[in-house]
Amino acid sequence: MKVCLAPVIALLAAGLMPAAAGASPQITNAQPLALSCGTTEFVGMTSNSSTLAKRQCNGSYVYGIGVSVNEAVENLNGFMAVLQAGVSCSADASSIVSGAYGKGVFAQFVCNGWPIAGVGNSPTTAARNSLAIATEMAATGTHCSAPLQGSYYPESWGFRFRYDCGNTQTLKSWSISGLGASIDDANVIAMRLMRYSTAAGQSCNFEKAEINGVILHATLVCNGSYIHGYGSSVTAAANDALAQIGA
Repeated sequence: MKVCLAPVIALLAAGLMPAAAGASPQITNAQPLALSCGTTEFVGMTSNSSTLAKRQCNGSYVYGIGVSVNEAVENLNGFMAVLQAGVSCSADASSIVSGAYGKGVFAQFVCNGWPIAGVGNSPTTAARNSLAIATEMAATGTHCSAPLQGSYYPESWGFRFRYDCGNTQTLKSWSISGLGASIDDANVIAMRLMRYSTAAGQSCNFEKAEINGVILHATLVCNGSYIHGYGSSVTAAANDALAQIGA
């Protein structure tokens, strides 16, 4: 058997101190888990012409999802690094699901018993966002999932997706939502808000985008504070709002 020791989340090598009471959740130093892995198998998934890759490591399977074999393997290797950091995630052939209104693809995993689900325009980008959530879970204990019903609502301008989040250390729960000109942009922005909201300990959600002439306006609400972003596209306006809070 081949011993696989993929690069582990950089946070684990950063010499973190234990979190004080009321501080942002952090993980204490831990030695990465060495993985002894066997062969990789591939399964055709039941939706969106996607591929499930699975590799047996240390007696259990590690999974990855993508449209192509290469993309599924790339995703699997990312989840191997997550496993080395102490979070085990599982998936199956039905883990890719189309969203409400036909908007977005959801990649559903279960990580250390918690459901996580990232959204994207394709199975590949959805699974990458699921990996981003699992990576955050390994680093800080935060897990997020986009609900299949209720994450997306029709918008006049761009796309907006909501995620429900919680933390295994603080036991707090909150929500985030990403806004963008495309499905992928909205969910990449949601992942940035996930990381920011974990550190800040607060909910952050975008309201519906508005337009004034040719200028798009994105309003971000974080614990009652309003941040206004502007740009020539919904994505640019959302990025402006994120820049103002340092996300």
